[in-house]
Amino acid sequence: MEVKPDVVGGITHTLSRFEAGKFIYAFSQTNESDLTSAQLAKHSYNLTEVLRVSDFSCCHIPTACVSLNYNKIESENSIYPLRDTCGCSFHYRFEDAAFGSIKEYLERQFLARFWLTKECTQLVLETDIKIALSEGRAQTLYDALCKSGEITVIDITDYDYPGVCLLAVYGQKDNKRHVRYCAGMSYAETLSSALEKSIYELWQTYRFIDLFRATEGDVEEVKDSYLKYFLSCNTYGTYKEITSVNFRGSDTSESSLEFNLSGLLAALKSQRIDGYLYVNSLVMQSGLYFFCKFVSPDLFLHMNNSRGINFRNKYSERFMGQIFSERKKIMVPFP
Repeated sequence: MEVKPDVVGGITHTLSRFEAGKFIYAFSQTNESDLTSAQLAKHSYNLTEVLRVSDFSCCHIPTACVSLNYNKIESENSIYPLRDTCGCSFHYRFEDAAFGSIKEYLERQFLARFWLTKECTQLVLETDIKIALSEGRAQTLYDALCKSGEITVIDITDYDYPGVCLLAVYGQKDNKRHVRYCAGMSYAETLSSALEKSIYELWQTYRFIDLFRATEGDVEEVKDSYLKYFLSCNTYGTYKEITSVNFRGSDTSESSLEFNLSGLLAALKSQRIDGYLYVNSLVMQSGLYFFCKFVSPDLFLHMNNSRGINFRNKYSERFMGQIFSERKKIMVPFP
């Protein structure tokens, strides 16, 4: 769905100076023209109407932050050159679309934090995996993948937020095999549900790489830059690198908030993180469907941590000292 500008104006068109300052600070890190904060503040932006998630009031933010293409917003392409589907959701209920959008955005924040710091809460034990999968349908897939290679399940949950976030990765030493590395991730209410969904996604990426290699697909013909990069990470070395982890201190307890839209909004508020929700709708098969994209300059704006990213933000200030400088130059190996 194309996101079109609603108006052209200054960054403070409907944002407070405080809100605008956060975007300017982020753009001072993402822009490729060495523009100063003063220049960014004076720039006339293509702006799109969004909702503040703090109170669902309307305001306008740069269209480039919510658009997936570069058409009709060329003046911002050098200010915010990279963009992706992070924080996108589509559902027939607005509340579910909004929840899915924020949930997906936070999931990617947890992944970025883990990749940059190598820190996780735990590696999920084999016995716990067996128990968690015992009542689900992913047990057979998990067993099959274990017989084929190695699997490590990494808990990258951030206890300031409700729910559990798991990253499941697969590795294979044999360089004659099609799949040497793949990954699946899920942010869900419980460990069991997150594990089941991450195994399903792991299986999907496994099947994709296997078929791509079996049919002798050409990586250079893949248009999606994230997918092309992920295919280039298909080595056992990637698996060894991502499973070389450190453990975070256990001085914080799990969040008591519910894993739903209200709970995530409450968590964002408690962390004093401002966020914005782009909403559009369309009629399909006589029903109304909602598309949402969440974005926040207080968080990582996109998922390519190797280029044009706002490393310094409200979320990262807690772990800036733990970031490995070499990881800042290498994009997380995830599709």
